[in-house]
Amino acid sequence: MVMVLRFIVSGWLFLGWIDPFADQVRQGNELYNNGNYDEALDKYLNALVDSPDDPQLSFNVADTQYKRGKYDEALQAFEKTMKSANLEMQAKSSFNIGNTLYKQGKMTEALDWYKRTVDIVDELAPEKDSELDQLKNDAKYNHEFVERKLEEKEQQQQQQGEEKEQEKEQEQQQNEQEQQNNQDKEDDQSGENKEEKNKEQEPEEEDQQSENKQKEDLNKEKEQPSRANGGQQQGKPTSQQQDMQPQHEMPRQMSKEEAERILDAMNQSEKEARNISREKNRQPHRSTGKNW
Repeated sequence: MVMVLRFIVSGWLFLGWIDPFADQVRQGNELYNNGNYDEALDKYLNALVDSPDDPQLSFNVADTQYKRGKYDEALQAFEKTMKSANLEMQAKSSFNIGNTLYKQGKMTEALDWYKRTVDIVDELAPEKDSELDQLKNDAKYNHEFVERKLEEKEQQQQQQGEEKEQEKEQEQQQNEQEQQNNQDKEDDQSGENKEEKNKEQEPEEEDQQSENKQKEDLNKEKEQPSRANGGQQQGKPTSQQQDMQPQHEMPRQMSKEEAERILDAMNQSEKEARNISREKNRQPHRSTGKNW
């Protein structure tokens, strides 16, 4: 890009001095060549006061404004020179308008002015390698150059659009993933709470089962026949046993007196049994016979 602009500017310098006149114009040219564009512009504007309709002087003013970076002012001055009846002046001004529009970022409009430059030069039918022929070649080169820039810009915009779309999709996927993770966390938390609740209910169920088992055991005991100590009939439960819960008494230790009484009773029973046996043995035997 820098090389192209340098080439174009050098052409402007050559094109800028169309039939210079008067001392102020010559002084302006010297200042311009030395890079003193502000002072050169003053000289050109002073000369323009005396010749406001001179297209050559307006061309020099426009060229100097371009060098100063004043593209709006340069564009106005170049458009003024396009009103000249001189086709060669129109071709040169059209070419520089294209460069000015490119500097302003108006590349599509710049293409139209480069094409217009080629059309004007073709109308003049210059000789090969002449100044106007070189101007035509420069206009074609700049036209191709700007076209490539437009394509690159379009591709870049398309790429940026695709990247933004990808970023949007990635952001959407990320949001969906975060929502899924949050949902999973909530489900896990809900599962833990449910499991904890079930654990809390398990002891209650065990207590209920134990209580039910105790009731079943109690009912079974009620259904069994009671054993009466005083010769009561077996299989007939007493009302006291029906109303009372089964109680398990702890065995107590027997006293010495109770043990002696029990021992005496056992000895007495044994004596009585021996006496009864003796009496039976003393009875006479009777022979049994048959009556034949």
